[in-house]
Amino acid sequence: MKKFYLIDGHAQIFRAYYAPFGDLTSPSGEPVKATQIFTQMLLAIVRDKKPDYLAVAFDVSDSTTLRRDLYPEYKATREESPEDLHPQVERIVEIVQLLGIPIFSLTGYEADDVIATIAHRLTNDDVELCIVSRDKDLYQLLSDKVKLWDPTKDEVIDSTAVEAKHGFTPEQAVDVQTLTGDSTDNIPGIHGVGVKKAVMLLKKYGNADNVVAHADELTPKLRENVLAYKDQIDCTRQLVTLSKDTPIDFDLAACTRGPLALKKVRPLFEDLGFRRLLSQLDDYEQRMSKNDSSSPAAKEDTTGETSLTRTQEGHYKLISDSESFATFCDELRQQTLFAIDTETTSLDAVDCKLVGISLSWKAGEGTYVALRSRLSPTLDSEETLKALKPILEDAGIAKCGQNLKYDIQVLRAAGIELRGVHFDTMIASYLLQPDRRRHGMDGLAADLLGHKTIPISELIGSGKNQISLTDVPLESLADYAGEDADITWRLYETLKPQIDDSPMKSLFYDVEMPLMEVLADMEFTGVCINVNLLQSIGRDLDQRLAQLKNDIYSAAGRQFVIDSPKQLGEVLFDDLGLRVVKKTKTSRSTDAFVLRTLAVESAHPLPELVLEYRELAKLRGTYVDPLPQLVSSRTRRLHTSFHQAVTATGRLSSSDPNIQNIPIRTAQGREIRRAFVAQDSDHALIMADYSQIELRVLAHFSKDEELLKAFREDQDIHAFVAAQVNDIPIEEVSKEQRNKAKAINFGIIYGQGAFGLANSLGISRQEAADFINAYKERYHGITTFMEDCVREAEETERVSTMLGRQRPIPEIHSRNRMRRALGERLAINTVVQGTAADIIKVAMVRLHEKIAVDKLPIRMLVQVHDELVLESPHAFTPEYAKVVQDVMQNAVKLDVPLRVDVGWGDNWLDTK
Repeated sequence: MKKFYLIDGHAQIFRAYYAPFGDLTSPSGEPVKATQIFTQMLLAIVRDKKPDYLAVAFDVSDSTTLRRDLYPEYKATREESPEDLHPQVERIVEIVQLLGIPIFSLTGYEADDVIATIAHRLTNDDVELCIVSRDKDLYQLLSDKVKLWDPTKDEVIDSTAVEAKHGFTPEQAVDVQTLTGDSTDNIPGIHGVGVKKAVMLLKKYGNADNVVAHADELTPKLRENVLAYKDQIDCTRQLVTLSKDTPIDFDLAACTRGPLALKKVRPLFEDLGFRRLLSQLDDYEQRMSKNDSSSPAAKEDTTGETSLTRTQEGHYKLISDSESFATFCDELRQQTLFAIDTETTSLDAVDCKLVGISLSWKAGEGTYVALRSRLSPTLDSEETLKALKPILEDAGIAKCGQNLKYDIQVLRAAGIELRGVHFDTMIASYLLQPDRRRHGMDGLAADLLGHKTIPISELIGSGKNQISLTDVPLESLADYAGEDADITWRLYETLKPQIDDSPMKSLFYDVEMPLMEVLADMEFTGVCINVNLLQSIGRDLDQRLAQLKNDIYSAAGRQFVIDSPKQLGEVLFDDLGLRVVKKTKTSRSTDAFVLRTLAVESAHPLPELVLEYRELAKLRGTYVDPLPQLVSSRTRRLHTSFHQAVTATGRLSSSDPNIQNIPIRTAQGREIRRAFVAQDSDHALIMADYSQIELRVLAHFSKDEELLKAFREDQDIHAFVAAQVNDIPIEEVSKEQRNKAKAINFGIIYGQGAFGLANSLGISRQEAADFINAYKERYHGITTFMEDCVREAEETERVSTMLGRQRPIPEIHSRNRMRRALGERLAINTVVQGTAADIIKVAMVRLHEKIAVDKLPIRMLVQVHDELVLESPHAFTPEYAKVVQDVMQNAVKLDVPLRVDVGWGDNWLDTK
């Protein structure tokens, strides 16, 4: 029989979310643990199980299910899902849709009912249904043609396995559940009757109704419990019986597994930081192509990808001799604008070697200037670059490119300062469509030009067999590189009119393009790292971790695997008898929230010790060990990468390392900043930090008189708000009251509700709700501003920052209540955080210009959200710090003053 793999979506998402691994986040800070594990499972099914049919069933986030109508207390005891799970569910649905896998869900019904309906409709088909789940509620569906598959153990659960393990058949599953009920879903059953006793009763009486009918034959206590339950039996049976006739639109043929649209998920995987999955996609494609070669679906364009065929659309020249190069140079000098791209030995702009340069100024044409090859003669690199230098450094000749920041650094390392930088197609795409999941050239070529570019893997391979571009035949490399320049030129011709006609024209040319050159300088400059200090910190962490292990074992009374949530749960809840704060679908949670709660309400030291252990272990593995490995062997400095085209709000992000995420709330985390140092004793680091810039932006937009007054008088804004909300003098505000005000001040920006505020402060949800209501009553301008943001999003499906940056908010019109609420939060957050991000970008551009015009001997090194770090000659540091402060404070004009705190020291930590 053909095999149909039907995935129980939410069951597998919960399994992935609570898997015994650490939390994972994307480069932009998005939680991705469940997303990554679910996606790995999904692709593994396709690769290893080779199903003939494939689909996913999801629950619908709708409280008005038929079961709740029947029994209002159904699932009433379940705690709300963790806040960081909701965006992962949405992301997983997006990935499934991008891959082209059918999704089945139905309002009013649960995924189990949808699965039961599909199983029933396949009764007469020659198909074996394999349900990807281990949910006992699905046992009633098992038959010769219906099985469960547990991906965590690669274990098949069929009717034989259920009977052998539990003692009942699938036909008896409903009766077993009718007798036992289900505490997880708050379904009542006979008190004191578990599965074993239910099986014993069914063996004697046949079914649940007969058990009730023969209650007089039971022991007194059991008889009492059965009779107390008899009026509930019909309701419970309906609750546990899956519906096999839900009105879903199911067509088996539509579930035929064709080729997955793997190319569609590549850009998303890049955004989410799924490096391992990205490296495996080529292997997936090869295996799946081989497996699917005989499938009729493989010959049809079912994914929208196969229509992008690889054809030689352009005419690309190879220049590898001096005579041809001289002719080409004469032609290049006559151009007023051209596209440029570099080919290198690696993606490391600082340490790579330049292999060649490609250029184009006409669609369908491109020229590759070969500088390095191990297979064929090339131009003399030094003489060629000397001839190109005047052209590339001529500011009167405009240049366009794709991710020009990289090319600027590569050429600088080769002795050329690229000037006349005019247009970057990646940044233009990002501004025009910030919600686009791919701004890379391959993705843009496919989406905007309908063109499939030559994949780099076609030239150099992948994995262990990967070779250098210097080992690629020049003719093949010329086609690849010439196409890069040609496609970049065509993207420029496509995107420039859109930018010029958009409200973001000034933002693009006056802020984002100049900022790209600022970031190129920062990346190329890098920052010094005290490797010896990091090693010392590492040794201290090792000692503390060893001590913590011993303290944890002593507090627990035995040894166990600290990193195992299961074993930790056994110690906390079974051995020590501490309160189970919340449950996952499969076990008792031991996450950070649970440990913090237990640390507060329990006198036992173990929860606090485990929290510290986890924090230090993460610090060791994320920063202390990796940072020295990232130092350039050539410059002996750390060269992080800053990304302009990632976050939808306009904020910069960074990688290798992610400087934005260096923890600063703990003493050990702050010590990492101590390792960022000035280059020598004659220099110092300057830190310049916008003070509460997002709250100042909020005051500017909201025009709330109280907030405006507080900032104009340079008040402690959190104490000021606490005093007003609590109606007390500011000098009487307690630390706790100020912390609450601070939490809500920043929570407003991120659209935080009572649930989030309660969790962050450790207070009841009602107390949090009361505090939010008091806040909104006091600050009417903020409430009006928030309503205006939502209204703008509803009317235009987008919002704008002060400088015109636009972000689409399609969620605002979603029928799904949670997605609509997300849209409202995004509308508010984008306007405030996006404007704050724009302001610091303007400040960086202005400061860069000031440094260049006045020839100041200071250099920008690092940007972290609202903070800049610069390097300065030690003797003049106070003077230059004042220059930095003045430029930043006057970057833009708001209705409240911008305030910048500055400091300096030998290392980043000591600048505070």
